[in-house]
Amino acid sequence: MKASPKRHLPSLVTALNLFAGFLSVISSIRGDYMEAASLIVVAAIMDVLDGKVARLTKSSSEFGVELDSLADVSSFGFAPAVLIYKAYFEPWGIWGILISFMPLVFGGIRLARFNVGVADHSEKDSFFTGLPIPSSAITIASFVAFEIDVFQACNHIIVMAAITLLVSFLMVSKIRYEGMPNFSFQKTEDRIKLGLLIVCFIAFLIYPQRVAFPVMMLFIAYGILMGFVAIFSNKEPDEDTQDIPAID
Repeated sequence: MKASPKRHLPSLVTALNLFAGFLSVISSIRGDYMEAASLIVVAAIMDVLDGKVARLTKSSSEFGVELDSLADVSSFGFAPAVLIYKAYFEPWGIWGILISFMPLVFGGIRLARFNVGVADHSEKDSFFTGLPIPSSAITIASFVAFEIDVFQACNHIIVMAAITLLVSFLMVSKIRYEGMPNFSFQKTEDRIKLGLLIVCFIAFLIYPQRVAFPVMMLFIAYGILMGFVAIFSNKEPDEDTQDIPAID
């Protein structure tokens, strides 16, 4: 029997993710950094949708997992690396190259670790270990958009260097980050999380350039804070946890 055409839909959405990342690289080379940053966010949206489509069409596969990882390392590793190199670090010579390379190499390591976790089916459902690579890329892209919107230029090189180092190391850290809240009103915790998510989404629609970066930094800080809470309360975070898209 021939495979149903709908089985190819997730791969098509993944290809759109890859294409958006490719266009982002072209925009960075051309010097249109706002467009490059926006295309990384578009790629992240496609990354969320391909998983949703795979579940709706019941067409998840090992091929899809591998293709998704290749697209992610391109759109959320390579594209942000080119963006920050062209917008910030090109004058720094070899040091600029090394700093710009970090989101790519650490993102690749993070994805490889996730693929191993998928292969041994050892993960849980509510958390993912380390900052997901789409969240790293969105943080970098949103700071670029924030700078251009507020200062009309990418001037704060030291700040971007610090952000790049932070998100790169967080990707391979053991800090747990929560997935999407359950769309349920049964638990108070889920109601609060869902309410905050809705508020952030509305604010993002109104003024994306000003809102996205602060929201991403709050998300990152929350994970770090909860990591310290777990340490001081003698609760060891689970090492094998589910890697699900941060904006899913």
